[in-house]
Amino acid sequence: MQNSGSVASFRKLTPEMMVSQRLAMANDIVETTKSEVAMALKKAAPALGVDGTTYHILDILIGLTAADDWQTNHRPLVAISNEKLAEYVCRSKRTVIRCLKRLVEAGIIAYRDSPTGRRYIHRGEFRQGRLGEIERGYGFDFSPARQRVHELKAIGAQFAARLKAQKDARRSVNRLLRAIEDMASLAAREGIGFSDVQEAVSALNERAMDIVTRAEVLQNLYEMAVAAFAPTEEETQQIDVPVLGEMACAGDINGIPYNNTNPQSLKRSNRTRRSANADPSNSSDPKQVGIKPALERKQDRNFSASSNPQHQEGALENISIGLLKSALSNLQDSLGFEFSCWGDLLKVSGDIALLIGLSQSGFEHAQGKVGRYVAAAVLATTAEKALRDPLLISSPGGYFRACVDRAVDGELALHKSLFGLAQAR
Repeated sequence: MQNSGSVASFRKLTPEMMVSQRLAMANDIVETTKSEVAMALKKAAPALGVDGTTYHILDILIGLTAADDWQTNHRPLVAISNEKLAEYVCRSKRTVIRCLKRLVEAGIIAYRDSPTGRRYIHRGEFRQGRLGEIERGYGFDFSPARQRVHELKAIGAQFAARLKAQKDARRSVNRLLRAIEDMASLAAREGIGFSDVQEAVSALNERAMDIVTRAEVLQNLYEMAVAAFAPTEEETQQIDVPVLGEMACAGDINGIPYNNTNPQSLKRSNRTRRSANADPSNSSDPKQVGIKPALERKQDRNFSASSNPQHQEGALENISIGLLKSALSNLQDSLGFEFSCWGDLLKVSGDIALLIGLSQSGFEHAQGKVGRYVAAAVLATTAEKALRDPLLISSPGGYFRACVDRAVDGELALHKSLFGLAQAR
């Protein structure tokens, strides 16, 4: 059983100090170690208001305690004068006294004053290389911290979680504000109503609230802003296919790889190279017979596209030159050009085709199937996605042809991909 702690008569007791004294006199002592309590104190110190010189003094005091004194049948005492502490921390004696009182009121240490006011520790004899037990000691008692070790751990964990939440919320606020600002610029160019969201953001900036709540409110405003760009019911009925990024595997032919990576000599390569428009029925290679059904499907697409000219430009109903300009930022930076009309985009289509490794004949063939403007828009979108994530599209040329085939069938959601690129810029 621990002895009752004593407080000198010259000290003015406060309710917080009395709590620390009661913890120091507790009988059900918590089993712990010096390192465990020290780690818990350092993590919980900011939440307890222990910082600066007070934290420096706490670090000195806990370092002066002996590890054996933290056992359940011992008392973790430390004896050091105010003058010596003031010398260690390079502060005045009055500052040290105030910091010690703050540690007591924080429930970390308790006063154990001697009748004469001196602080000292008398120990028994050394046994097996260990310090002897404290027979008589006066100074500062760390029993309150030992009794609260589990509480201190919880306080430290909650403080760390709160710091992480505030950090994540601060990042979310910056990200969402930039995204809403970009969507506001895009809405102004497209003539989409966006005033409600902008007014709500302005009102939010004028209100005082914590960063976590601000992030939650901004997330709701961001969802409102995204909803303003959602397609109408008519557009949803017309377009029921995934966005452009999900079509990378479209157009695969019987699992045959698009690129042949087997090394060949130049002579053999020239002899075996075939034209893109060659008739596969004339091929002597038996492997070519397996791709005939796919070529027949492509011929059917060509026939349907040529017989329905209005369908060729259907993919551009929801696409404006302003949307293209906002979405194709990396492409414009890479080629060093800006376009303000469809004619400017058509002028650089040849350079874009070279950028993704598409032959001029392949691009002209696509123009014949879906029209000049649709082919140019699909080509530019393919190049933009390849520039942003080269690993996503291993074969931009094959990706472009697959998108063109979907445009022929009326299944290309090009405007959704462009809106996604504009928002992710």
